Amino acid sequence: MAVTGEGPRVRASVAGGAVAGELTGTAGLRVTLHGSVLRDTTALARHLEALARALWAARTRAFLAAVSAAAGEPVAREPPASGRRAEEYVARRAAIVACGRSRDGLVAVRVEGMRRWRVEIAPGACVSVAVAEAAVREAGEALLRDQAARIRALKRTIWQPGGTADARVPAEL
Repeated sequence: MAVTGEGPRVRASVAGGAVAGELTGTAGLRVTLHGSVLRDTTALARHLEALARALWAARTRAFLAAVSAAAGEPVAREPPASGRRAEEYVARRAAIVACGRSRDGLVAVRVEGMRRWRVEIAPGACVSVAVAEAAVREAGEALLRDQAARIRALKRTIWQPGGTADARVPAEL
């Protein structure tokens, strides 16, 4: 893990390295595909779902490592919710459905609670590695922006219901 000015930079790969990615901060994504994975779009979609899970798990580990460093003690998981608002926040965050689509519509990504991933690849997405990588990156970055916007809205709903900010808003995972 490297830490950038925007947050952690994490890498992961699946399919023996044929599908690899790097997540930078909260919304930067780079994907590298080996040409051999373009032959079967169904298998490629499953590989991309596995890559998304692996990248998000690595990002979560990096976040917890940063929290551990700041706290001066190991933090292995998000602390349990304490209080009605925090419990509501955690429950509603786990139910957030975020979506992203490439501008050309060739790749669509959907996730529920940042745990259940679905990638759909349209015909034409795999005409070349460059086209596929660009479409995957655009869809993934759109999903990350959508997720961040939904988290911000949820935080406002939970912790600022009457327009008063609560300084104890937890950082998102």
